[in-house]
Amino acid sequence: MPSLPPLSLAAASLPPSIFSRLYERLARFSGDAISLQIGDTYRDPPLAARLGQQGFTAADAAEAQARELYAYAAPAGWPPLIDAIAEKVRQQNKLQISSAGVQVTCGATHGLSCAVATLLNPGDELLVLSPHWPLISGIAQAHQVVPVEVDVSQALLAGELSGDDAIAARLASGLSPRTKAIYLGTPNNPDGYVYDEAQLRQIAQFAQAHQLWILADEVYEHYVYRGQHVSIGSLPEAAARTLTVFSFSKSYGMAGLRLGYVVGPDDVIAALRKISNYTVYNVPQALQRAALAAMRAGDEFLAQAREEYLAAAHAAAATLSVPSRLPHGSTYLFLDLRPWCAGQDGMNVLENFAEAGVMLAPGSAFGAAYAGFARLCFTAVDARRLAVGIDRINAVLARQAPR
Repeated sequence: MPSLPPLSLAAASLPPSIFSRLYERLARFSGDAISLQIGDTYRDPPLAARLGQQGFTAADAAEAQARELYAYAAPAGWPPLIDAIAEKVRQQNKLQISSAGVQVTCGATHGLSCAVATLLNPGDELLVLSPHWPLISGIAQAHQVVPVEVDVSQALLAGELSGDDAIAARLASGLSPRTKAIYLGTPNNPDGYVYDEAQLRQIAQFAQAHQLWILADEVYEHYVYRGQHVSIGSLPEAAARTLTVFSFSKSYGMAGLRLGYVVGPDDVIAALRKISNYTVYNVPQALQRAALAAMRAGDEFLAQAREEYLAAAHAAAATLSVPSRLPHGSTYLFLDLRPWCAGQDGMNVLENFAEAGVMLAPGSAFGAAYAGFARLCFTAVDARRLAVGIDRINAVLARQAPR
């Protein structure tokens, strides 16, 4: 029988799911399995944005003919949503963006994938401030771009990087002639670090000095508990070279609807729009209407969610056996399990958690230096189930004494 041609380099090089081993162990648990590994929320979206419920359906019936909801939509996005996003980023994020500088995407993941494809060529290198959102490495590899991890936020938290050029010096350690862009998240996933304006200026000036693009992942912009969220693209040094990605998933509890957006200079977004057009063509218009409803009616939701999430963070940090820093922002605790790992990569501990009915995300997904860590999402379940999950974690750690 003739042999088949090989799969693409991208398909062959991407790692398998980081959760496969853990799900096998979780399957042995017969009770209420508590999933704290995925960045989601137990809260329903704002009422006006809930599909098929009061508010959204009535608004659509009054505002649009039914056929419009099922037809192809504009590739850039639904114009009323585009205009609302442009106004929001100008007012809230201080980004000098026109409506032409907005692209609606199928979640922030799609937006970042389009951004990488727009700005980098195969063989280029992307400096990734670590620990980092796991999918950015795979996105880079899928486009044959090389992710280069540079440990920053944990070093800042530990007081290891101080001074006016400390971050720039750390970035320089990963620089090569092939470096074309920098990726950062603020608030950061997984450790919740929020970069202040002076730190962002160091990054922006470094990018300017070395003629690099900036990919700013700001999907947790609305969940800052300490300090203030600053968009790096609002800085003069960064404005012309930054693409910023946001998410309705994280802001308004709409992860399943897959809605995000990318903003930046008009000409760069025009190029990114072509990439988006050739991947999904357009985001479903009905979902974009839900997004606009969330923006219009979501202030109370955001205020209540911030209050509830901060309370959950405090409760989780106070009751865990693992010493935990309260995050500056986001919805995670980043746990240092190295004392329980016995020199291994931490998966043995996480497998024991899974067998006890609770899932955490392995630290190795967030950077090579973090194999002994784990990420816990304190918003994935309600307060009662969160407390049960933490009791299970503590029970496992009590049986597996630190070394």
